[in-house]
Amino acid sequence: MDAFATKASKFARQLGIETWLEFNPELLVPEQRIRDLCFENKCNNYSTHYMCPPYVGSLEELEARIRKFQRAALLQYSKSLDVRNNREELRQSRVDFHNKILRMEEFLENEGMEHIWGMMGGSCALCTPCAAKLGKPCPYPDKARASLESIAIDVLSLLDKFGLDNSFYPDKITWTGCILF
Repeated sequence: MDAFATKASKFARQLGIETWLEFNPELLVPEQRIRDLCFENKCNNYSTHYMCPPYVGSLEELEARIRKFQRAALLQYSKSLDVRNNREELRQSRVDFHNKILRMEEFLENEGMEHIWGMMGGSCALCTPCAAKLGKPCPYPDKARASLESIAIDVLSLLDKFGLDNSFYPDKITWTGCILF
């Protein structure tokens, strides 16, 4: 790990992010089968959420955007809570992770990185409902972030590649995000 990665990892831990794992962004390959899950719209965000398809771009556009970056870091944040029954705390943990991603982006900017693309876990939760549902512009275009899932990345397989736990637990939520720089 180089000096920058050590510094970034230390800052991530200060934010409560348990995992800061640098990797080659070439491992991020948008997949049609993941995008097809978005088309099924089981989460009710397709075409009604600015940080979900079709607003986030085609697979080709996403792949071209990813290829512009030379470094990537996988980030994970966990919180103990009753996942099934405490929806408000679950939502708040997602917002907390989103804010941690924004803080990491700010850290990277302060370290001289010019091009940064942060992605959070789950869909952006800054507004409920998303302004897209209301036919209004996003009130936070500088803070809204897509997720790895929404850009068609198979997160579970990515976690497997790194030997990270990809299980779901009833008493703990683990959010996985990524920052490209």
